Amino acid sequence: MVNNSSQVQEISKVYFTKDLSMFKIMDGNRIPNLNHIRRISASMKENGVLMNPIIINELYEVIDGQHRLAAAREQKAGVYFIVAKNYTLNEVHSLNLNQKNWGVKDYMQGYASIGIESYVKLSKFYELNKEFSINDCVGMCSNISGGRAANLAQKYRSDVSNSNLKEVFEEGTWKGKSFELAQINADKLKIIKKYYNGYNRSTFVGTMLNLFTNPNFDFNFFIEKLKKQPTALVHCANRPQYRMLIEDIYNYRSRNKVNLRY
Repeated sequence: MVNNSSQVQEISKVYFTKDLSMFKIMDGNRIPNLNHIRRISASMKENGVLMNPIIINELYEVIDGQHRLAAAREQKAGVYFIVAKNYTLNEVHSLNLNQKNWGVKDYMQGYASIGIESYVKLSKFYELNKEFSINDCVGMCSNISGGRAANLAQKYRSDVSNSNLKEVFEEGTWKGKSFELAQINADKLKIIKKYYNGYNRSTFVGTMLNLFTNPNFDFNFFIEKLKKQPTALVHCANRPQYRMLIEDIYNYRSRNKVNLRY
């Protein structure tokens, strides 16, 4: 029984319905995970309707609980729900960011689905280059490399030229840079696949993206050297080790040694 003291307040009522057609999926919300829906559905089949309510806004758009709603539809069951007024996509992203439910791919798909150009381009780039991680794809499309690319979506902040605005991936303000250059670099990495099955490892990708900007590094020359040493590239623990190995391959049987490590 709820304590009736003055410090206990009713904030929002919990409702129940079996009419699931009333609920809508908000444009820009993440694409549901089918495996997660199956798990919830199995639990619902065994244990009955979940007491954990979904959250909707006054337009009946789902703020939190897409998977629970989909599972309820699958089981032809009802759901409990709470109405949170004035909630929009921004609150959805904020809620899921705090809960750490959303990943880089979720934000990309969410913003791409509502037509934000840079995220649409990134989504297309990712579809063409799925052998690379989503973080590496963001890094390539931002024309950056290394550690910053690996955690760009959560930590990278880039001041926009002549503006006090900031590009923040999870807030939908990320712009990317040259998507054409990103594809050129991705295609170069794919050429290396013939000689090294770790061509898409994040550490290797970051190393190569950095080398692509090095004026002393000639990619075609490097491939010619790889042809002569097709098994020379092996897994390394970090970028400095990769650089050292690549430099050795690059300088194989060359009189004029090139420094690629600095």
